[in-house]
Amino acid sequence: YAAAPVAYAAAPAAIAAAPVAYAAAPVAAPIAGPVSSQFQAQDEFGNLAYGYQNINSAKQEQGNAYGGVTGSYTYADEAGVHTVNYVADDFGFRVAGDNLPVAPVYNAALPVAPVHAAAPVVDTPEVAEAKAAFFAAFEAEASRTKRSAQLGAFGPTAYAGLATGLLPAAPLLLLPMLPLL
Repeated sequence: YAAAPVAYAAAPAAIAAAPVAYAAAPVAAPIAGPVSSQFQAQDEFGNLAYGYQNINSAKQEQGNAYGGVTGSYTYADEAGVHTVNYVADDFGFRVAGDNLPVAPVYNAALPVAPVHAAAPVVDTPEVAEAKAAFFAAFEAEASRTKRSAQLGAFGPTAYAGLATGLLPAAPLLLLPMLPLL
């Protein structure tokens, strides 16, 4: 754009300074930074204590030489400030807090299952036929005469050789030798 230069002439203005009283500006207190602290202590017996605190949360915990621990912590979230206390020892881990869920209480009567009289089991025709065939075969085998084993040849003494005649069945009496006449 090619524009012609324009000259402006300002009208002279008469400005008179009015007396103004100035007060000292208020001094604001210095803004403190976030305050936080922490600690830890331990003795020669194995007892321990530690904790911390800051703008968002805090924790403290004490432990002993036997493995028991107790403590608590606090934190802030959108629902508010919450505190949780806990104990861990020989009885297990136990916790209590104001934001833990709680099971609903059921106060209604206990339900009772209906009782039905059981109907007897009835065999199908196929099962009845199979049972009859089995019992007929069983009775046929039960009425058959069986051979008995010979105890002398096959008894428990057969393994020791007593029933075979190789060894005497009773101890021998040793008589003194008499001269032959």
